[in-house]
Amino acid sequence: MNSKISRRFLLTLTAIAALAGSAHAQGVGGDPLDIVRRIYAPKAQLEKQPLSKRLAGLYAAAIKKSQQLKEPVSGLDFDPATGTQDSDDDYRKTLKFVEKSGTLNASTVEVTMRVFKTEPPVTIHFALLREGNAWKVDDIFKPAQPDAWRWSTMLIAGAKGE
Repeated sequence: MNSKISRRFLLTLTAIAALAGSAHAQGVGGDPLDIVRRIYAPKAQLEKQPLSKRLAGLYAAAIKKSQQLKEPVSGLDFDPATGTQDSDDDYRKTLKFVEKSGTLNASTVEVTMRVFKTEPPVTIHFALLREGNAWKVDDIFKPAQPDAWRWSTMLIAGAKGE
């Protein structure tokens, strides 16, 4: 009798582990790597990407303040996907995506690229979380010093007109 319980218990644990691994690898509502890859598609618009409620709210507040002031505000004056205002036309050929950390509800994807051929590679991180059944971008940041930045922090400043 104990061997049947042990076998059943082991089979149940194996099934749960397989489901958890599958849910993380594929992501409920998409794969975090695929979400970030879509941001770099030609003609992709960041505001049409799956942003978390928090980040979408910050973005909307910065847009509103920018419209009120009739000028770009912090967080709207560059492309957070590249960390620049401009880029070489073919920088997409150099993109490398790596999921640096991940759980069932949160993931960090690192993107490395050569934005300009004559400059060293740039690394941008995307913090994703699961809202409902879908992965959403909750922040974009460049952790490298001396020019580290976090998009949500910039958008908060932008919403204040800074």
